[in-house]
Order: sequence, then C-alpha cells, then structure tokens
Amino acid sequence: MKPLQGPFASVSFNRQVAANVITPLTVSVSGEITTNVAGSPIGAARTGGRISDVWISVAASGKDDTNTLSLTTDVLINGTTCLSTAPVIAHVSGEASQQKTTKVTGDTGVTQAVMNASANTVAPGDVITYDLTLTRTASPTTEMSHPVVVVEFEPAK
Repeated sequence: MKPLQGPFASVSFNRQVAANVITPLTVSVSGEITTNVAGSPIGAARTGGRISDVWISVAASGKDDTNTLSLTTDVLINGTTCLSTAPVIAHVSGEASQQKTTKVTGDTGVTQAVMNASANTVAPGDVITYDLTLTRTASPTTEMSHPVVVVEFEPAK
C-alpha cells in the first residue's frame, strides 16, 4: 500500500490518521493470570507503517508483600521483538491490589515500553504476537487479573 499523498492540512496528518483511524490491536485475557503466555496471536498488520507504542493494563495488580510479583509483556512482529524495553506492571509492597496501566506515567511499579526503532516496521499481513511473563516465587495473597495488551500503529510516511 502506498503512503498517503499530500498536501495535507498539517505536518502531523499521518499521526492524526493513526490516532483516529487505524485501530490498535488489543488482546485481553479473562480472569486471573497464574502462568506465562507465549507466542499468542494478537492479529495482523492491516497496512504498512510502524508500531508506535505497546502498553498493558491489568484490572488487578495482585498482592504479595513477601515475594516478587510482576507481569512483563513482549510484542513480536513475525517472531521478532519490536521492543528495546518491555512494559512491566509490578506489585509494590504495601499497596492494595488495584488497576494499573503502563499507558500513564508516574505510577509506582510501572515500566513503560520503549520501541526498538530498527525493528518496529510492519508490512500488510505481518503477524503480531505477544508473550506475557509472570514473575512470582510463591502463591500471592491476590493474583494479577484481566491483563490487556494494546499495540498502536502509525502509517508509513
């Protein structure tokens, strides 16, 4: 597919299209997450461009004040990661289990994704998959639940 041809009303027209027209890919896992998920499909790229952001949310961040409890996500294009830093949601000792997201900056126990600019390009039909890595050393007081992975796109320039 050819990139959109100008002239456009603004220099950021392609980004406006991505934000308002190109629907992100999303996947949600219903219920508690108690084990890793590897190589699960999210979908396929509908047009050429790049993955501009990956973020995760959980309905409940779980609770374990004694042991590590965290959820890390990787997103892959045809089997190759598009991230240089994966998003992470981790329980913070003393906090109640609560909804958390890596989309918003400044929350405790959250690491936002950093895209790998040399590995985030997609072509129509590229298969997008995800991995969820759950880190814990014992049964937590409250399990993490209802994780959602979101993959945002920008069109080719």
